[in-house]
Amino acid sequence: MNEIQMLAIGLVLGAWIVAVWHASLNLRDARRSLDESRQARRRAAGGHFLNSLELYQVQQRYGLVP
Repeated sequence: MNEIQMLAIGLVLGAWIVAVWHASLNLRDARRSLDESRQARRRAAGGHFLNSLELYQVQQRYGLVP
């Protein structure tokens, strides 16, 4: 093989490695954002539950009808 062919093979191989690396980074970022959205959904549900519980406790304490 001559030097031009080796250069072409090196460039193609380097581009392929970078493409695979970027794909793996994108998958990791997608997984992180999915986890963050799940956590935000759980926090929102927990906050809603706690607010409802506090309202229920106040109603029970003062004998209010819901």
